[in-house]
Order: sequence, then structure tokens, then C-alpha cells
Amino acid sequence: MTDLNIIINEGFCIGCGLCTYVTRGTVPISLNTLGMYQVDLGRAVTLAAKANEKILQVCPFSNEGLNEDLIGQKLFEGHCSYDSRIGYYKDLYIGYALEGEFRKKGTSGGVITWLLTELMKSGEIDAVAHVQKVDAPEDGVLFRYGISRSIEEVKRGAKSRYYPIEMSRVLEHIRKTPGRYAVVGLPCFIKAVRQLSEIDPIIKERVTYCIGLVCGHLKSTGLSECFAWQSNIEPGQLEEIDFRVKLEDRAASHYGVYMRGGGREEMKPVRGFMGGNWGHNLFRYPACDFCDDVFSETADISVGDAWLPQYEQDSKGSSVIVLRNIELSQLIKSAIEMGGVAFDESSAEKIGQSQAGGLRDRREGLAYRLWMKQSAQEWSPTKRIAPCRKGVSSQRQKLYRLRFKMGRESHQAWQKAKCDGNMDIFTSFFNKANVKYKKAYFTLRQRVKYSLSLVILRFAKKFSNYSAKKQ
Repeated sequence: MTDLNIIINEGFCIGCGLCTYVTRGTVPISLNTLGMYQVDLGRAVTLAAKANEKILQVCPFSNEGLNEDLIGQKLFEGHCSYDSRIGYYKDLYIGYALEGEFRKKGTSGGVITWLLTELMKSGEIDAVAHVQKVDAPEDGVLFRYGISRSIEEVKRGAKSRYYPIEMSRVLEHIRKTPGRYAVVGLPCFIKAVRQLSEIDPIIKERVTYCIGLVCGHLKSTGLSECFAWQSNIEPGQLEEIDFRVKLEDRAASHYGVYMRGGGREEMKPVRGFMGGNWGHNLFRYPACDFCDDVFSETADISVGDAWLPQYEQDSKGSSVIVLRNIELSQLIKSAIEMGGVAFDESSAEKIGQSQAGGLRDRREGLAYRLWMKQSAQEWSPTKRIAPCRKGVSSQRQKLYRLRFKMGRESHQAWQKAKCDGNMDIFTSFFNKANVKYKKAYFTLRQRVKYSLSLVILRFAKKFSNYSAKKQ
């Protein structure tokens, strides 16, 4: 059996809060000094064997539960097709909500909030467990999982929050309060809820829909604090942040960040910030380096940004939708006919392309990181991707090592900057790391361009020879 101490000590705890829930609070979870939710190891080591077994059964990074393929097989195999990039799927779409202001006030196409309100209006669900903004954050925590029981509350929970969260309190509420719930979450959180449902009949009965988010990785509180400090709002002063403000006449990926605190209000394009480039891995949870699920493969429906050229140029935003649930499929087909949504049918290939970078990181990059762990004789969770460096170019290997290192060292650099009250400490760390990153990244791009130019030249030469012979 997997050792819980190793999971926590080696950075594989994603802070989902399932440990706290299954032990009824005897294993507390809290934000650590690096701004990530983690289990309190000091109390976890005294667990009884039965409690330890329960934790490992629901932990998304232990080796005790089923993997995403097997969970998906149990839930969806009879009526879905399968693709190794996106998991099981019944219907695939790209589009956005037409009615109301769902698209305007959503992260991309406003699809999740629209869907949740439809389920609530039809009586399919009584409440939603999702991440909500904390209106008056006395303890400095800006977002928490909460329960919405009205359409207005659901609408207030729209948009992405690149912020640490945990689920123990909302799961306890669901256990104590009868009703039908939809749970919205990241891939690993939804996987944990699915595994919990196998050992907790109350959760299995009451969680009627799992709504998954397409995921890059989870951030610590450092991201929001870093954005704020770059806008002269010092750590501890930030009162509000909107990570995804749509900017007119710009590509959907060129969104803005709004912040309020310390008597100031700021709104700047995300690309102007340190931390705005997801490829740098700043403030990334270490566990995210060992995840192989981009498309929330165990969810009834997964929704994410349509990062494709023909959709990305629309500043209003569009979503990719992977449907696996029969009832939701019927609901959406009806909405398409009635004009509630504007969805284009899509393919697994195109949906996969929308998250090409994330998939490369969770396939080739993950294989290499697993190989690194294996070579160092260190434990890592068993994934659907085998440890391997064969076929990974030397430049790609260097890039993966740099990203891995930047992610981990960013937490320590940020903590030191905060402790010393000196933003320059973090800026110096980032600038030095970014020089190495750019060198590795652009060298890689140049190699790709050179290879492509050779292919084009060979093709041109063949075509020229063919034309000469024909004449």
C-alpha cells in the first residue's frame, strides 16, 4: 500500500480536502506557508490503519484507487467512444451560450454557468458545489468552495479562479443536507469525488452531476499576490481579483487581470505580468507535474477554453465541450435546436489541438519527469504514461527540467521576497530563470523551424525535378 507520508512529503498532495472529509476532520487541511492547501502531516501520521486506507482510496495521487481510464470505463463505456487525449466522449462541441449574459460574464463561452442554471431551472439539481468569491476576506483567503442554491448565486460563481481551494467543507455539507448536487471541479478533484462515491453511498446518491474543467495546473496564492504586488498592492492588501477580464478587440487569450486593495484599483493585460505565461510554471502545485488528465476525463461534461485560431481571435470567448452523460447530451441538443447555445460539432482531433501544449506536457513531459524520478530511485504515482526519455529531444528534456525547477523554486523565492518585504528578490529569481528558459525554448523553436525548412526544400526539389521530367 502507498505510504501517505511519502505522498505528502514528496509534494504529491494536491490539497483537495478529501483526507479531511473521510476522517471527519481529524486530519486537518490548511494553507501552508507557501500558499498551498496541504494535509497536516503531524496529525496524519497517527491515523488508524482503517482511516489511512480510506484516505488512500480517495486520494487522486495514490496508487490505491482506479485510474481515469478505469473510472471512465465504468461510467461511460456503454454509450461513449474513447480517445487517449480526451478520454471517453459522446458528443464534442465548440461554442458559447447565446442567451443572457452567460458568455459576457463567463471565462470563455459561459457554458458551465449556463448549464448549471438550466439544470437548476429544470429541477435536475437543488444546489451547486463550486468555487465562490469571498466578499469580505477577513483571513485573506479570496476564494473558497461553497454551495449555491439559487440561480443568482450560481451566476455569481462564474469565471475561473487561479487560486488554491479545498472541498472538505462542501462535501460535509452535502453529507448532512439531502438534495441533488452538481459538483464543479478540476480533473483531480473530480477524480477524487468519483473515488469517494465508491466508498460513500451518501455522496454517490447526492452528487448527481460532476462538471469538469479543462486544466493547465493549479496555482498557489502566490500568483494573485504576485500580480497584485506588481501593481503596487502589497501582500496582505489584496481584497479582490478577477483573473479573466475580457478585453475588446483582442484575442481571447489576451485577457486582463483586475485587482483591488490597499486603496488602489488596477486592471492590466495578463501578458504584462511575471506569472502570466503558464509555460513558466510559476506557483504551480508540485503534484501537477505528475498529472495525466487535462480534460477532466471522469466528469459528466468537461469544458475549457477553445485555444484554436478560428475561435481564439474572438475576444468574447468560446469553449470546447466534451460530453459524456446521456441526459446532458439530450439537454444540450435541445438547447441547440431552441437557440440557447451556438455550438459547432467538433472532433477529438480538434478538441485535442485546443490544448496541445497541455497535452504535450502531460504526455511527453510527464513521461520524462517520471523517468527523472525513476532514475533518482524516488517514488512517484503510477500513471497511464510510462517513464521514458526515449524520443524526447535533448532540447525538450532541458526545457522540461527548467520548467520543473522554476515551478518548485518560485515558491521559495516568493516566500523569501514576502518575508523580506522586497519584491526585487523574486524579480531577480525570475529574470535569471527566464534567461535560461528563453534560451532553451527559442533554441527548440529554431530547431523545429530548421527541420521544417529542410522538409520544404526537399519537397520543392522533388517537385522541380518532377516538372523538369514532365517537360
